[in-house]
Amino acid sequence: MYKQKAYHVAMKEKKSADSTLFERLTELTTRGFSKSEMARIADVTPQSVNGWFKKGVISKKSAMAISEATGVSVAWLLGEDVEESTGLNPDEMKMLKLFRQLPEAERERMIDLFQMRLKELDDYVEKYLRGRYKSVSE
Repeated sequence: MYKQKAYHVAMKEKKSADSTLFERLTELTTRGFSKSEMARIADVTPQSVNGWFKKGVISKKSAMAISEATGVSVAWLLGEDVEESTGLNPDEMKMLKLFRQLPEAERERMIDLFQMRLKELDDYVEKYLRGRYKSVSE
């Protein structure tokens, strides 16, 4: 039987995986999203929603539906340490704020520089791996 892929919430320090999802879902209920409404939004049974709270496991489809309807990111819902609505971590938010301050021409230049730097890193890693896996006879 086909089983839908499910997201397991990542372990955070001493928190268990199920408590992180439980906390985020509970937070949404305090904002007015009942369990029955979550079931309707995700097109699942109320028993499935109870399972999310108890087991800390939610399907990809359900996580995406809940996050879209509630205005939170999937990453936040699943317990990642990111900004709630955007799903960006603090460094990403900092970069975005700086990027938005640049004139359009400089934005394009920065994108080009990032692409160039990533290519350099890819080339370096490829060169390193090629050198690392040379045969013993060489």
